[in-house]
Amino acid sequence: MPLYQQIQELIRHRISTGEYPYGRQIPSEHELCRQFHVSRVTLREAFRKLVEDKLLVKVAGKGTFVTPEPGKRLTRVKYAGFIEDLQERVLSLTVAEVESTRISPTDELRTVLQLGASATELVVFKRLRHIEGEPFSYTLNYLPASIGDRISVEQLHSVPLLKILREDLQIPIVRAHETIEAAPADPEIASKLNIAVMFPVMHMKRVMFTTKDRPFELVETFYRADKYHYSVNLSRVKRGGAWRWRTEVETSA
Repeated sequence: MPLYQQIQELIRHRISTGEYPYGRQIPSEHELCRQFHVSRVTLREAFRKLVEDKLLVKVAGKGTFVTPEPGKRLTRVKYAGFIEDLQERVLSLTVAEVESTRISPTDELRTVLQLGASATELVVFKRLRHIEGEPFSYTLNYLPASIGDRISVEQLHSVPLLKILREDLQIPIVRAHETIEAAPADPEIASKLNIAVMFPVMHMKRVMFTTKDRPFELVETFYRADKYHYSVNLSRVKRGGAWRWRTEVETSA
């Protein structure tokens, strides 16, 4: 990655973490050149893209400032462990794009979905969701062809996939295992979410299970880090004569 792009990503990170607060002035060009060990030409090339993206604004005679208003976030959704909460997350978002493709399962997908040797194809649904007209999340749903072939792209523009699986296809969903981690955006994800390649995103991976504890779907969602939050409320409760921690999760989607 060119040096000026590395500086762009570092400044984006400092803005997203609050090190450079919204509406506040960032260090002078002289100070940043000293920190990054670069020339003013390189630094100004980094600034140019950040100004175009409306993350920074230059004020004549005063310096460079972070733009006053952060990107809008969703109202927090309480997620107490019920499958209905997962559906509530997506109902407040706008589906901007839906596409379907078929792939040969990788070794990882075979292991996660416990696929037999006869499973030669998976159906993958890709959906881009917006909030307030801006990209928010990009989701990939991996399904066996026996399930995916019964779902149309047209349905997914207006109906959550979770609802189709439960109500239309009558698939009992007994549990899900979800992991969340930070990850760098690859070119496809960066293009969909309108962010720079390698910019950090929140990567959610969820495996859905049906009866007899059989996995039948892998869901991967990539959230823009500047629009997503994940927080846990902890409270002390007495259970079985012992005090324990009870958790309640809040997310922005």
